Amino acid sequence: MSKRLLLIVALALALGGVTGAFTYSQLQYKRHAAELAAARVEGRAEGRADAEKALADELATLKPMVMKKVANAEDKPEGTHFTYEYVEPKAAGLEPFYKRAHDGDLLHQLPEIQAIDGLLMLPRPINFVMAQCNEPNAFYSPARAEVVMCYETLQVLLERGQQLAKDQQLGDDYAQKYLAANLRFILLHETGHALIDLLEIPITGREEDAVDQLATTLMQRFAGLNESSRQTADNLRMASNWFLVRSTGQYNLDAYADEHALGEQRYFNLQCLIYGHNPARYVGIVTEGDLPEARAKGCPAEARRVDKAWLRLLLPHVAPRYEMTEEKANRLYEQRERERERNAELPYVR
Repeated sequence: MSKRLLLIVALALALGGVTGAFTYSQLQYKRHAAELAAARVEGRAEGRADAEKALADELATLKPMVMKKVANAEDKPEGTHFTYEYVEPKAAGLEPFYKRAHDGDLLHQLPEIQAIDGLLMLPRPINFVMAQCNEPNAFYSPARAEVVMCYETLQVLLERGQQLAKDQQLGDDYAQKYLAANLRFILLHETGHALIDLLEIPITGREEDAVDQLATTLMQRFAGLNESSRQTADNLRMASNWFLVRSTGQYNLDAYADEHALGEQRYFNLQCLIYGHNPARYVGIVTEGDLPEARAKGCPAEARRVDKAWLRLLLPHVAPRYEMTEEKANRLYEQRERERERNAELPYVR
């Protein structure tokens, strides 16, 4: 048989194979389409179950976070532990803030920070520092791997809380709650910068927005076991109030070009994540005018995306002692949520 004839036969066979495969795929497609149509018409129970499971899987990512030790965890290494430092200020006016932070070991009282202390494998420890900065500020120093909270910021936050309490008759303890809520959010925001730097976490878009999202996620997932979901949301709303302190509604080009979003934008972004976490519970955020309805419609999906994205970015860096799959993590989040709600409702005796 000539080479030319062999080539013709080979091409014919190949064409027949492709045609057969195409025909088979078309038949499979039609059969699959018919099955889908039948499922829709008949309302099959298994179809409904699949849909319900898919919805449950999406909602599972909104549960608070907890990491429990894996089997034989004692033989596996923990993550990198943080270090903490309280630097005595030179200014006499800041001494009360230093004394309160140092004597009460304030950084060890923040549940979200303590929840992730030793959880992740880091190339070097993050050192949390409280110090005098000569201006209200908080920042992350990549060169020293330090998250710094300035005593001046604590002072300004307390004064802001006191003014709000006075203007709105919010009670004697509101100023302290305002200070604590904002301290937690700001430190988690700066911790986000540290994690992005040390773990080389990929971020597309503005890093400042990403760490706002991480701080929100950590406060929702790692709140104290004695705090209800309502208290967690209240803490986040107090944190969002701080975004508006310096807002004027009129900005120059430098403000628009800044790496931070405008205060109003950060405020509404945070309202969206709070509302999206549990729309039924926090519908008041929309009805009271704190979040436009047009934005609110997309917030549940936005909250799920943010939550799932950060979970998947951090899970690969979890220490071997606490390793788990995303599915297992979500089951544990649900368990912790139930425990928090139960603890928040328990009566106590003085």
